[in-house]
Order: sequence, then C-alpha cells, then structure tokens
Amino acid sequence: MKKLYSYIRWSTDKQTGNTSLERQTEKAKQYAAIHGLEYVQILDAGVSAFRGKNTTQGAFSGFINAVKAGVISSDSWLYVENLDRLTRQDVMTALNLFTSLLKLGLTIVTGMDGKIYTEESISNNVNDLIMSLFLFSRANEESLTKQKRAYETTLKLIERHKSGLPTNIKSAGSTPFWIDATGPNTEAVKPHPIYFKAAKEAVRLLLSGWGNYRVANYLNENSDIYPPPPGKKTRNKNREARWTVPNIKKMRLNRALMGEKVLTLNNVTYHLEDYFPPVCTPAEFARLQDVACNNKMPQGCKKKVITLLSGMGILRCGHCGGAMTSFSKQGKIRYLCESGKKRMSSCKAWSVSGELVERCLLYPLISGYMSLVIEDQNAGESLADQIDSKRSELELVESQIGNLTTAITMGGNLESLVTQLQELESRKRGLLLELDKLSQRELLQGSREQQIEKIVDTVEMLTPQLLEDTTHPNRLNIREVVRAVISSVTISKAKDKTLTLRYEIYDRQRYLFEGQIKTDNNGNKLCGYAMYVETPVFSDKVPPEVIKKYHDSGKLLVQKIDEMLIGFPRINPSCFVSKQ
Repeated sequence: MKKLYSYIRWSTDKQTGNTSLERQTEKAKQYAAIHGLEYVQILDAGVSAFRGKNTTQGAFSGFINAVKAGVISSDSWLYVENLDRLTRQDVMTALNLFTSLLKLGLTIVTGMDGKIYTEESISNNVNDLIMSLFLFSRANEESLTKQKRAYETTLKLIERHKSGLPTNIKSAGSTPFWIDATGPNTEAVKPHPIYFKAAKEAVRLLLSGWGNYRVANYLNENSDIYPPPPGKKTRNKNREARWTVPNIKKMRLNRALMGEKVLTLNNVTYHLEDYFPPVCTPAEFARLQDVACNNKMPQGCKKKVITLLSGMGILRCGHCGGAMTSFSKQGKIRYLCESGKKRMSSCKAWSVSGELVERCLLYPLISGYMSLVIEDQNAGESLADQIDSKRSELELVESQIGNLTTAITMGGNLESLVTQLQELESRKRGLLLELDKLSQRELLQGSREQQIEKIVDTVEMLTPQLLEDTTHPNRLNIREVVRAVISSVTISKAKDKTLTLRYEIYDRQRYLFEGQIKTDNNGNKLCGYAMYVETPVFSDKVPPEVIKKYHDSGKLLVQKIDEMLIGFPRINPSCFVSKQ
C-alpha cells in the first residue's frame, strides 16, 4: 500500500495550543482513507517557512532527504493543507522547491481544494503551474507584510521600554522559562509563579561552584519543589519532563538572568536592560561566566575527583610557565605539566603528588583567608576608594557602549563599530567581576564576632577527611576560597629532584616550601624541607620596631595555623624528592 505523508506545520509556539493540528490531521486522515493510502504524519511545530528553515532542519527536511536516499518510496503522496505549508520564501525559491519535489516522483495534494500535482500534470497543464506561482507569491507577500508589521510594532515597543513604561515584546526575541509574558504589550513581564524560584536556586548553586550536571540532578531530585519547565512538543507524549544539562547550560549563558532582553531586527541588535525581573545582579552574572570558564570540573553521574587547584588558571609549572593540569588514579591526584605532556615546550611530562601540594596549600590558604576577612579601618577606606574608582570606570564604559549602540542603529561602519562594542562589553564584564570581588571583601568587614565566625566556618570545612577523600563535596566550597585568596601556585623541580612549591596570596605575601637533601654523619642522605614566608620589602623610612613586629606577628600566625592543623597528617619530607 502506498503511503500518504501528511505534512503539518505552524510557525510559532503560540499556535501550538490552537486547532491547527487537529484540523489538518483530521482532513488528511479522511483523504488517506478515501484513496486507500496508509496515513503517516510529518510534524514541524513552531518552524517557520518564511526563510526556508523547514527545508534545512526539522521533520520536513528529513522527509526530503529520505526520499532522495530511497528510504521513502518516491511514488509516495505528500499531503499539505495548502502550498504555503511547504514554503513562504520568494517565488523563484518556492518554485524550485515545488518542482524538485515533483521531480523526485512525489504526488502533492492540497487539502484546501483537493488539487493534485504531479510532474506530469504540471508539464501537461500550464494553468496548474501558473496557479502554484500565484499561491506561492501570495504566501510570500503575506509573510512580508506580517514581518513589516511586526518590525514596526517591535520598534515602537522598544522605544516604549526605553521611556520607562511597562512593556511586553512578543513579536521578537525569546522569553526564558522563568518569566511569565502572557500579559498584554503594555504590561511588564513578571516572574513565573512556578519556575522563577527554580531559576534562583539553580543560579545560587552555580555560583557556589556546582556544575551543570550536579545542579540538574539536584533539581530533579527535588522536582516537587522545583518542577521542570515543559519541553518542546515531541512525538513521545508520555515522555516525562526533566531538568537536563543543556537546560542549565543554556540558562547560565542567558543575559535574561540579569534582566536584559536581547533581540535582533534587520541585523541590528538591541540590549534592553531592566526588561525582565532579574534572577541575579550583573556582577553575579559575570561571575557565573567566570566560574564556568575558570572553575571547570568533570561532570557525570559517578563521584568525580575534585581538585583544589587545577582548572582555575592559577597552577603553573615553574620551568616553562605553562599550566599544570591534574589526573587521578585510584582516587589519588597528581598535578602534571600540560605543556610538557603536549610537547609544547622543552619541559618533560613531569608530575607531582597532589596530596603534597594540597597539604602545603593549607598554610597560605588559612593565612590569606584570615587577612581577607580581618581588615582594619584603613583597609576599609582603601576598599571604598577602589570600589568608587571601578564604578566610575564602569559608568564610562557603559556610556561608551550606549554611544556605540546608537551609532550602530544609525548606520555607519558596522564591522568596526561591532568590534569596538565587543571589546567594551568584554571590559565591562571584567569590571563587574572586579567590583564583585571588592564588594565581597567589603562585606567581610563586619564586626569582630562576624569575622571570627566566618573564619571558623571555613576552617571547620578543612578536615583530614577533606584532604583524603578527593570526592568530598566540601572541596567545591574550598575551591571557591582558593579562587578568592590564592593568586598563583608555582611548582618546580631542581636537578637533584627536590621540589619547590611557591604560593602567592592576593596581598602579594608568599609561602615557599623548599625540598632539601642532607647528609648525616654516617653519609646517609636524608630528605627534608623548609618553609619560608616571604614578606614585602620595606622602605628605609619604616622604623625597625615596626618591621620586627610584622615579622613576629607572621611567626605567631604560622604557629596558630600549626595548632589549627593538629590532627592532620604531617607533611612527609620524602614527598619533596620527586621519584620521576
């Protein structure tokens, strides 16, 4: 039995809930039954034919390719409600598509009038060809008229938003799942009553260092509190809606999170700030992207090893300056010179025990975090000045962005203007990140009781179990502390295979761990190490008693950290001599 393929298409998701599917399906089934054909449905929901999108992607594109490949018989029938379901492109493009389908051997039927088109009928009856040309021309003109009307409406709504009036633009751009845009054009969009809470929770978890997979898994486990948004319509109607990694990945990149709507009209991109109810601040959005790029952790359903240093751009080889990455074997971490591994430098693929590097990290980490939290009044005033300076710079950059955006909308050297705009947007993201870090430091300057509480909370997370269990969930939180406190970690190996570990804190203080090989009275070689705290170089104007007080306080701090780390495995001196 020959098959009748009923092609059903509508352009926008807004039409999904209407009677389009029911109407087109019923008529096609009746036609198939009357003519003794087996009914098969091809569905393209929310796919536009104005620019030929349905012929390059989606179900109809797959149908055409299947006929060409011989998977679908070329003597099949193609049923459409009318010819504009096939395409709404210009007449010549539409005619080429129409005739190419007929040349494949297909029989095309239009349900609107029961008209049958074949290659033979078109060749023998020029009136059929003329009628098809007329129908394609009318469909294209209708689409052009709709496009022009939508364009004019959208421009008016953009101006309305810029004037500060509530606006709901439905004719261009997209609306994220956590927003309710069901109101009229003159009413502002609102937080979705169900999904906005889920978006807020997802962002909170992402900012704390969670990966996309872990966030999606958490939301699915708590779907009674955070139900997933409905996905696109598929043939599998019984498929359960779930949070997926692509959902979360797409969401974290969406500027709508900070309230900005982005839409493009006639190749001009408009950025409408304060359009959506924000899920996060611009600074938090910038941090989301920074965490995604510089705090990369492997994703998956199994427990994954979480390193404290790799993937953040701070761990470097002391010989070639290249990044050091990590690998693990049986839960044990090793940090490896990536440049040597890939033969991008003169380095060999040498590695060092992650257990040693992370154990030594505790000294600069605790010291640096305490310095970050306990700021005196002068430091507070300095931070306020820095914040004011960065805000002024940000205002200048935003003003320049506004001027460039205006210049683009008025025409001009678009390529040059767009390049400048991209550079300014990049600078703006950087400033937002810097402001965010300064603001976090400013917030840490609470009362002494609050300062002590923050330090205790962080130190309590630093346990022997956290160092031993490389999958411990608290390692993600400590990674964020490392990102805030540690500027760089450099590891090098001497000719005698002794290791040197240098940790630089955000305030330029350095902790140096230096491996040593000594010989005892019997000629036996003994492994050891020395720890130094490299302090800033003081000018001649600083009184000697002040310098002495600074050094004494540094020694006292190291003693206090030693007391905090009682119960941790001692640093093994033999680990400072590399076996590789």
